[in-house]
Amino acid sequence: MEMEIDRKNNKNEELFWKVVRNKYLFNYIFLVLETMPIEFDSVSKYYIGNRIKFKNIKNLDWMIKHDQWELLRDKLQSNQYICITTEMVSLFLSKCKDESILELMYQKKIKELRQRNIIDLCTLGSNEISLNFFLSKIEKDPQLLQTCLPIYQSTIKYAISNSSVKTFESLIKYQPILDESILDCSLQYASSNKNHKIEMIKSVKNYLKI
Repeated sequence: MEMEIDRKNNKNEELFWKVVRNKYLFNYIFLVLETMPIEFDSVSKYYIGNRIKFKNIKNLDWMIKHDQWELLRDKLQSNQYICITTEMVSLFLSKCKDESILELMYQKKIKELRQRNIIDLCTLGSNEISLNFFLSKIEKDPQLLQTCLPIYQSTIKYAISNSSVKTFESLIKYQPILDESILDCSLQYASSNKNHKIEMIKSVKNYLKI
């Protein structure tokens, strides 16, 4: 029985390679796949995007909304063109949780990412993975605080009012000097934090020495 299965597997593999090496047949198969009808159980599911070839997908937001992270990785690694608008930067920094893709974007698309404040958007998007990734860059090179990765006072204020204690404490580590206006109202901001009120008040008192 096992020998029969092995013979069938070997035969299938032999046929597979014959197809792959036959350029005409190989291209014809892909042509059929591209043109054959796609049937859905609902009319609402039919749209032109079902026929987009990967090489023609250029918008960052499309890849994010359709969870095509591996496609994004491939395009970054192969230096393909990617359309990145300011709105797409916000979406990317709030959704991406893959540090290797964050690294590729940092290395290859930092100019596009800098259309918006990176640390601010990571905080607003409540994405601790992307935030910690960029803070680790500051850890290695503090000069980035003065160039591509500044931490705004308004970001600290937002973190006290809305974010987790972990986010606030991560940010304050790299931006310990706050405006008097924020210091004076920090407990008020912490008290308005709906999800982490008690913990935030304790953290603010501890870190800001109030």
